[in-house]
Amino acid sequence: MLKRVLAAIGLTVVAAAGAAYVLGHDDRDAEAASKGKPPVVLLMFDEFPTDLLLGPDRRIDAGRYPAFAELSRSSYWFPNATTTYDSTTKAIPQIIDGRFPRPGGTPDYRGHPQSLYDVFGHKGYDIRRVEAATSVCPPRWCPGARRGRPAILTQLQEGRRERLARFLGSIRPTDRPTFWLGHILLPHGPYMFLPSGRQTRAGWQDPIAGMNSTPGFYSDYLALHAQQRLQLQLGFLDRELGRLFARMRREGTFDKSLIVVTADHGISSESGVPSRRDTDMRNIDELAPVPLFVKAPRQKRGKVMRSYVRTTDVAPTIADLVNARLPYRADGRSAFSRAVRARRGAMIIKRDFSRRLHISAAELERRRGALLRTRLRRFSSGDWDSLYTGIGPSRGLIGRPVAGMPRLAPGSLQAGIADAVALRSVRRDSLVRPTQIAGSIVGGERRETRAIAIAVNGTIEATGRTFHLRLPSKERRRTGESFAAMVPERSGPAATASRSSRSSAASCA
Repeated sequence: MLKRVLAAIGLTVVAAAGAAYVLGHDDRDAEAASKGKPPVVLLMFDEFPTDLLLGPDRRIDAGRYPAFAELSRSSYWFPNATTTYDSTTKAIPQIIDGRFPRPGGTPDYRGHPQSLYDVFGHKGYDIRRVEAATSVCPPRWCPGARRGRPAILTQLQEGRRERLARFLGSIRPTDRPTFWLGHILLPHGPYMFLPSGRQTRAGWQDPIAGMNSTPGFYSDYLALHAQQRLQLQLGFLDRELGRLFARMRREGTFDKSLIVVTADHGISSESGVPSRRDTDMRNIDELAPVPLFVKAPRQKRGKVMRSYVRTTDVAPTIADLVNARLPYRADGRSAFSRAVRARRGAMIIKRDFSRRLHISAAELERRRGALLRTRLRRFSSGDWDSLYTGIGPSRGLIGRPVAGMPRLAPGSLQAGIADAVALRSVRRDSLVRPTQIAGSIVGGERRETRAIAIAVNGTIEATGRTFHLRLPSKERRRTGESFAAMVPERSGPAATASRSSRSSAASCA
């Protein structure tokens, strides 16, 4: 199988003593390849609806996501890849060991006694890993490995940027063959990171508590606002991935490495639901599809592979490409196998293991296409400025100066901006760029909503709608009227003209 895959990408394949290896560009590379020990990088992202990467031509949107577009041009891209489970603590282990989740299984080495770690441990690889929600690497390969999984919530609240930088920074040329495995809690919320590398606030909390959890899931406007912020956070992830690839190219490791990029599951964009993570036949088209890119060692050109690969196929695929056998029976198969090419649909196991949901390739393709067209109509593609203009009313106001607009007589409505102090003077060189403008409105009728416009330094930069959070029925207190909107990072005076900008209060209509 390996010989067939490598030959397909234009490499010279030599068989010796039952092993296949690739002739590299110099003696050291050829020697490492002949031993079947290329550098191996497995990146597993979290809560990543892969169709957000697509432009109108159904290819990666290179304007917004240049690193993923670059990866698709130099790897096997599987746009029809899907997960078979929608909860991280079981979805990540199935990537690492290629076995379907089972009731009662623990997300550590006791529940997953054999995995890719054994493949690379037995081959003499050093192992460097970050497991954010699991502890699958056993003590025999990872001394000091803990039982039980680490706490996920605290990792979502603090240090995601720093942990990502440390792990990606560890992917460097080494004296020994190395296997890097990273589970990265991105683009998972909280949504706060921007494509420039900056972030919208210093802390993890949303400016309106509950706006991106169940109390906010019943607002159609907040569903769009969350999608907007998710795409911006995905832009941040793309930036960091691009920096990794550029450094690997400079250091001479990109070409000879096996690089696999995937994710545990997606997330739905629904409103009017208590959860966006629990799969049913209504949202399987958003939760099941995941990214999957497989760059083989010495691969020179990319290829789109339309097979319905599953996340359980990742471990067998990696073993295939390093000419190894998994030392156990897996449920998955190599992505290049006939069994995978013969699939005609996706399957996902219900979270309670009550049944398996199946959807045909034709139906999934139809529904994903409809979702893509809707998203492009709302958020456009190609550049980031167009992301900000599609979800609010009265879009013709954007870009207009406030000065000279008719002013209404003072009334009972008043708007207050959350954390207004942070907006009074925004330094252009600061890591924090408060582009999410949110707050509350008092004086309106109960449950009333209205259109709003946000002005920065006297120019309208965004429009939106107000909303009310929906609290559980046992909490009888009234929720107030709130607003939130994203303004572009370039809002305010040009960076060359000023080092700071000011944001004004919301205008209500």
